[in-house]
Amino acid sequence: MSGSPEQVIAYESMKKAMVPQPVQQLFRFHYSPNAVKSFKDFLESELAYAMTYWTSVYNNPKLFNVFYGTEKDMEWLIEAWKPYGFDRNVGFANDFRGRIQREGSRLNAGAVPSQSEESHLSILRHTSLPTEFGTFLPHENVHIVQQFISKNRTGQMPCWLREGSANLFGNFIFAEKYGVNLYSLAKRGDMNNYLGGSSGVEIRKFSEAEWFAHLKSLEGNFQGGCDYIYRFAYGSGLLLSEKLMAEGGFNKMMDFWQAFSQEKDWRISFKEIYGIELDTWYRSNAIPYLMREYARVGS
Repeated sequence: MSGSPEQVIAYESMKKAMVPQPVQQLFRFHYSPNAVKSFKDFLESELAYAMTYWTSVYNNPKLFNVFYGTEKDMEWLIEAWKPYGFDRNVGFANDFRGRIQREGSRLNAGAVPSQSEESHLSILRHTSLPTEFGTFLPHENVHIVQQFISKNRTGQMPCWLREGSANLFGNFIFAEKYGVNLYSLAKRGDMNNYLGGSSGVEIRKFSEAEWFAHLKSLEGNFQGGCDYIYRFAYGSGLLLSEKLMAEGGFNKMMDFWQAFSQEKDWRISFKEIYGIELDTWYRSNAIPYLMREYARVGS
């Protein structure tokens, strides 16, 4: 595989640790009357494939609920949530409504809500979208694993970690199935994701000081403008997660996810696991890597 030394090491670390193993049925699927059959079939096969890489850490005895509908199905989705109490998360429903309005025929909304109770994967896709391979489902699958390992406390994760590590592992699983060279292409797309956001900020021109301020703004969970509107967390978070994977490997990343299940400041957990203060790591390790990779990968 080509790429930076850190990228190569990170990929090989995942490949060594994440050896796919057969899995039983792990999901309970709910489909709207308007659901597209080709995507229904694809959804089931992609999630099952992705889960084969997580057998060392995911042993949830309960079936995980997955809901899929179309742009016509927001009210169906809310009704389908009700038997499980998921409809109580009104903010999540409103986020989906906003995406239906904003994205139109580009609607491809999928999310595992960061709630303290049992979670779910819900997907709303426009009926005009073709069913084709990509990183969308492997990415959402990682959020399922994050929720399980953190004991439903992904809401405590900084958004750069939540979204960035979902990109890291999602891209890896995608590339393992469809071709290793696709990892670099997916990475480039993630790094450029912010260009489709509404911030108007050009991070490629950031100085080291500006990068540091930017990373600090990504420490909340979808706070400070790092959500899917500005789309800051995805590329920056991917590179931070890739750097951590290269430095510490798979097991330390799982330890870091697990640490969010505890009532402890995650910055303390970071130092305990990685042996360095977070802000020091930003300045000495992460920011130089961010600047090198954005210069190397290009637009």
